[in-house]
Amino acid sequence: MQSPTLVKVACITSIMTGPRNSISDSGGGMYSEWASLSTLVQNGSEDSQSVLKKFHPVAGREVALSIVRQLATNLGITQAAEHSPLTTDREVQWCMEVICFGLSLPLAEHDTVRDCVNVYCEWLSALYSSPKISVPRPIVEDPNFYARKIISHFHNLFVPRKGEVWPFLYQDLGADTINRQAVLCHRVLRTLQQVARGPATLERETWESLLLFLIGINDALLAPPAVREDAGEQLCERVLGVLLEVWLVACERNFPSPPLWRTLRESCLRWRHRLALVEQWNRVCLALTAKLLQVMYGPMFPELKISDEDAHLVPQTMSDEAVAQSWYRLLRTVGDPVDLCRPAVVSQTQAFLQYAIASQNVVDPCQHPCLQGLPQIFLKAIKGIAGQVDAFLGVSQACCWEECCITSVASASGGGGGVAGDKAGGKDQPQPSPTPPTQRRLAKSFSVTPSAVTKGIPKASLIGLTTSRISSNPPASTPNSGPSSTSSITSVTSLGQDIRPPLAPGRPKCNSILHLFGEWLFEAAFIGTDGWSQNLPQPSGASKRPSSVLVDGPSSLQETTSEIPPSLGIDRYESGRAEAMGALCRIFCAKKTGEEILPVYLARFYQAMYHGLKINETRECGETLASILLNSADLFRLDLDGVQVLVPAVISALEIVLPEKELKLKSNAVSRIELRRASIHLLISMLTLPLNLQNLPIKELPSLTAIINQEKNPVTFVQLKPRLMNLLINALQVESDPLNTHMLLGGLMLSVQDSAAAEEVEQVTQPDTITSDTTTNLLSSVASDSTSQVSISSDLRSLGDGSDIVTLQEENSAFGKYFDSAHALFVRATYLVCHRLISSWKTDLNISLAALELLAGLARTHIRETDALECKRAVKWLCDYITYQCWRPPPAHSKDLHSSIVAAFTCLTTWLSAHPQLLQDKDCLTTVLEVVELGVSGTKSIGKPGEPIKMKDEKELKPASMRVRDAADALLTIILEQVGYFPSACGAQSLSSLLDEVLLLRHCNSWTGGRVARQAAVERFRYFVAENATMLALLEEPLGNDQDPQPTVTVLIRGPFGRHAWTMQLRHLPRHKSSVRSMNSNPGRPLPLAEATPRPDYKPRFFPDNVDRIPHCRVDESIPSLDAVMNDNDTVKNEHHLLSQLLERQINLESKSSNDLARNADEKIEECTPPKICHEFQTARLFLSHFGFLNLDQNDNENSTTSGLTALDPSMPGFCTDLESLDHTSPRTCDTVHVFYVRAGQKSAEEILSNVLHETSVSPHFLEFLSSLGWPVSVSSHAGWTGHVSTSWRATIPVTVPQPAHSDHGGALYNGDTHILYWADVSSEVAFIVPTHLMGNMSSDSIDESNYNSDISGGQAWFERSVSESAGTRSYSVNQSGSQNSRTMSLDLDKQPPSLPGSGPSSTSSGDPIKPRRSTKHSLPMQTDTRILVVWLESLEDHLQFPIADLLSCTHTGLEHSNGVRPSDVQVIFLHSLSSGLMRVRLQGPVSRINLATPLVDGMVLSRRVLGTLVRQTALNMGRRRRLDNDSYHPPHVRRRLKVQDMVQKYRCNLSQPELLTFLFSSPQN
Repeated sequence: MQSPTLVKVACITSIMTGPRNSISDSGGGMYSEWASLSTLVQNGSEDSQSVLKKFHPVAGREVALSIVRQLATNLGITQAAEHSPLTTDREVQWCMEVICFGLSLPLAEHDTVRDCVNVYCEWLSALYSSPKISVPRPIVEDPNFYARKIISHFHNLFVPRKGEVWPFLYQDLGADTINRQAVLCHRVLRTLQQVARGPATLERETWESLLLFLIGINDALLAPPAVREDAGEQLCERVLGVLLEVWLVACERNFPSPPLWRTLRESCLRWRHRLALVEQWNRVCLALTAKLLQVMYGPMFPELKISDEDAHLVPQTMSDEAVAQSWYRLLRTVGDPVDLCRPAVVSQTQAFLQYAIASQNVVDPCQHPCLQGLPQIFLKAIKGIAGQVDAFLGVSQACCWEECCITSVASASGGGGGVAGDKAGGKDQPQPSPTPPTQRRLAKSFSVTPSAVTKGIPKASLIGLTTSRISSNPPASTPNSGPSSTSSITSVTSLGQDIRPPLAPGRPKCNSILHLFGEWLFEAAFIGTDGWSQNLPQPSGASKRPSSVLVDGPSSLQETTSEIPPSLGIDRYESGRAEAMGALCRIFCAKKTGEEILPVYLARFYQAMYHGLKINETRECGETLASILLNSADLFRLDLDGVQVLVPAVISALEIVLPEKELKLKSNAVSRIELRRASIHLLISMLTLPLNLQNLPIKELPSLTAIINQEKNPVTFVQLKPRLMNLLINALQVESDPLNTHMLLGGLMLSVQDSAAAEEVEQVTQPDTITSDTTTNLLSSVASDSTSQVSISSDLRSLGDGSDIVTLQEENSAFGKYFDSAHALFVRATYLVCHRLISSWKTDLNISLAALELLAGLARTHIRETDALECKRAVKWLCDYITYQCWRPPPAHSKDLHSSIVAAFTCLTTWLSAHPQLLQDKDCLTTVLEVVELGVSGTKSIGKPGEPIKMKDEKELKPASMRVRDAADALLTIILEQVGYFPSACGAQSLSSLLDEVLLLRHCNSWTGGRVARQAAVERFRYFVAENATMLALLEEPLGNDQDPQPTVTVLIRGPFGRHAWTMQLRHLPRHKSSVRSMNSNPGRPLPLAEATPRPDYKPRFFPDNVDRIPHCRVDESIPSLDAVMNDNDTVKNEHHLLSQLLERQINLESKSSNDLARNADEKIEECTPPKICHEFQTARLFLSHFGFLNLDQNDNENSTTSGLTALDPSMPGFCTDLESLDHTSPRTCDTVHVFYVRAGQKSAEEILSNVLHETSVSPHFLEFLSSLGWPVSVSSHAGWTGHVSTSWRATIPVTVPQPAHSDHGGALYNGDTHILYWADVSSEVAFIVPTHLMGNMSSDSIDESNYNSDISGGQAWFERSVSESAGTRSYSVNQSGSQNSRTMSLDLDKQPPSLPGSGPSSTSSGDPIKPRRSTKHSLPMQTDTRILVVWLESLEDHLQFPIADLLSCTHTGLEHSNGVRPSDVQVIFLHSLSSGLMRVRLQGPVSRINLATPLVDGMVLSRRVLGTLVRQTALNMGRRRRLDNDSYHPPHVRRRLKVQDMVQKYRCNLSQPELLTFLFSSPQN
């Protein structure tokens, strides 16, 4: 609702201006019906003439010297003040005639003139309540009458003497005389200021006399053509300042009459050749604007920052009506600023004509040297108007206070003839100065005391500041040069978006601002275009329609053109035109959602843009073009009617700026980085137009050239796509700024996705005919970057041979007419990004992350004709990137470097998961595994060229960092387990088996039915941990569905990457053979033979028969006999005796057995039968032995067996709950995105949440968007992440879930109660929830949440629930988790004995957590819980008032830390639907080292067909970046491994090798 004051200002505008073009009419304008006092001002009044003028000057001088000296002695300056001897009016008036003459004496009579000034200044104290003693009584009795006479007499001090043209400034009178004379002028001005501002009581006639006097002295000083160091140049700022300040005081106390306003306006038109006029006008207008903003919009509107001194220009007690009237009238005082571009108009004054007549050679008045400063004056005037515009928009950054109000060094050098005096550089030049003491600043000092200096904030901090008074942290800004409204990103690179000052939410409508300033700005924007004449203005009263201004030729009513000096050509006014175009762009880009702008304004703006975007022959970026690009970043994302007609012209302009490495700028004041950034904003807002508008023709704006070329076929939008794609690729190729590169990468991802989606869904075929000028740059990004080509070093083996570049060009040359298809864009994007990633982006973390995110997005993009060679090449480049980063020297290794390596491994995972066929290629597989080896161990077996080959068992493990090792480990596991097999039979919702101990036991033969307690089920398993990372749960009972009695073992493997169930059997034959059986079930046995076998009777001999016949020799006697040995050794004798007894006993036994056998030989022999099949096996022992966990050969080290295998005791207290906690730790990352719908104007959380309850309350496109985010799943039967830990990772048996009675919902079905939207890949899960109610108090969910969080420190609040657990009642699961989670678990390897307090349920009530060894490492990090909101806005302006803090309560996920989430930490993706069907994106997030994630970029415009995909990818990347930036973050598989290690420390069985074997041969507890 507009304030009453705003309505008044609008009424004033409409009443006073009449037809809008009348503001440029110099014939009186709004005061045309009032008389002008200009004649009185120019010729002087009779009251200022003394009667002594009638006599000889010598006589008058003598009278004045004697009389004035005596009057001055009574003032009390040199001696004590005395009463004035003047007692009657006649006496006073006679003396005043003398003083009047004394003020006109030659400057040589300085003492007399000084005494005259002193007398009058003292007598003016009669206007105060207590006049000085020296004031005559008649003056005290009638002060206003005499004050008017005194003021009129003061006129003589300022006007030139007869025969002298201010000789005191350039005759050889000495610096002392000059300074003393200047002091007198300042004394008078200061006295009049005191009178005006002080408590004096002035009548209306006195006010008018004072204002006419000030106008008169200004006219006397400023109307003549400026000459170097003349009085006008030296005093103009001071006299102008006093005039305007006193005028403002008069507006408060006695508002000037219309004749005075007309006189002021006409006089200012005669002073326009003075730079000081525009500067002082700017100062006063800005001061009034600052006051007016407070009046109209209140303290909530961004404050216009000006100096404290200028803020006091406007009296604090001035009424609101007076402020509005004064502001509008003073704004119109200087006439049409565009007339400053016409020297013939400015010089059409009496003073200039007199100069031309008096000169030796009669020349045109416009030839005067002082007019050389008009371009600078015009620039200042337009900057002042632009400052007014920015103030009303709430952004004053484009208008610098000093640029508008202070003469700078640059501006002084721009003017010819020394007209634009350099105040700043005056102290370096030994020129005489008529100023008072040096601390006075003539340019701005309006203060009463001569020693006043600027107070408050310094000037440097005033440049372009706009702060909101209610903001506690005003945004810091840096001084900007040029007309830019953007600023440097030196301090906010992390935001991923520039810090252009935000527009004020309560700003006026664009039409209102254009009503006030549009005529001036439009006319300034059209200078130098077709139909615009610089010579003379339009004739008075000739009103032209805005639409005809551009195409009409010179009017027949115009006079003969004057010859304009070459130095004042129209090109000299380019800076002012650029400023005007910048202001117009800012006005139109301030359009609010649903706001209407008059078609006449849109037409003129498009025409001005069309002319401003024209490219000159030198292809140089001029000031106007730069200003347009800098200030129109939002041009194509505001629903401006018909703005698409500018698309070809904008593209042509961008082709000048973006592809050039060394951009040629006409003005050095423009920042190339900011210019490129603004151009990129325009580019990313046009990328989707060709596919969205397709064959719609673009109408060309009417112009003289267009009329001639009417037969040319109109361009369609789809024909612009090749130009846009080339522009995007080329810009990315040469871009060096990180933030600009970030934006271009997002735009490239959008282009590829949009093209692929259009080809896949809509079957869009590319046009068959492409113009020749667009086919010349098929793969320019490949061929032209020589630096990148050099970087493809031969030592990176996986890159392959250097001919890849040529091969790629040859392969893609076949594209020809299809080179802007999705496949061609995929190839170009992949090649260029990989190329620059290795060559120039590898040292910048933010660009590397954005490039890797782009490559991951390309991997997920479905393109019909994807080339396997391109995918293979991309994988090799990624491997090379990782290799290069790992091989960098140790000083280069940092957190950022390792973060980029981890992100590269993640990207590589995405590529291999999306394209599993790549691993079928031998070279690709080798390259990937080498990189994995490098990440895990720190080196490759086959290292750099020249290095010897290292065997893997000989290498020392020195990874680049533990984060890198973990990332490589994760990639290796995904390659072995998931690539080609994801999603599994369970779907994408789970990587793990849903079976656990309870479910497996239910399927065993021993299960009798009924409920199985978890503790009892766990104790039926044997638990071992292998390699300190993998837990094996072995069940030795066969499952009930197995009818084949084989040795069976069922294994639950809990590793870092999930839980898997195996069932193994020991078979002697393969399954297909073991099932073959004989047809005869009982084949029978052969009968035994009863005949006894004849036994040969012989005596065994040990030596040959002839051994006794061999004669003995001495050698035979060398072996002693047995008896001899026994006789010598009693021990041997005893042993021999024992052996003899054993032999005798054995002989007896064998003889007895032989006799029994012979006796029973006739009896029947029993048949042998096979034993019964064994159903009991130690299958756990067999499994561990067959898989190498038991090795009986290494007996030298008793602990060698247990070093790789550790037995756990499941019967210990707390084991079951810790096992559940391990199962509740997900092997994937999980993120939650909360989606909201905001209708126009909504601010409260309750209203926003209620929108999605009914389908009619939301846009159909919103429901379409929801369906594209993920697939709907039922919370009760979902085995993955559901957005809250209380319902996540549990899959229950389907029960009667209350379904919505009807489908009338606007997304409320997915509020997490019964359904959610879900998406997952091999390494991450995302849940999309549409909240419908606020969480006020603690519910059962919050109990779960607190229990889960209390169990896990270090951010290990990641859970997975099994089917069996969730099959029970809700209260059971809560109690189970409550018994385990009241204790803090360390993720470190703490050597804790099982008997420590807190190891069992008995310690749950003690509340004494176990402190980890390194608690700082595992403290709960803030970044683990990334809050991501997606907000659909009907009105874009509502993002400023979106109640994030109020809505945080409905975004709980159970992962919260104790400190809570601040609203400033929340990452928000705002989506605004444009009338064209496209979507505008606005990102908001916390300030950090890492930019906001891609592919979405702040300000991007995208189509609905890729909206869901890009939002999902951006949300995923946001979560990944936050985790990368967290020093204490552990990946999910690391948390699982640490949990296993922790359980080993608490529940291990300290068994030796024999004890372990004995344990394996025993049966588990029943």
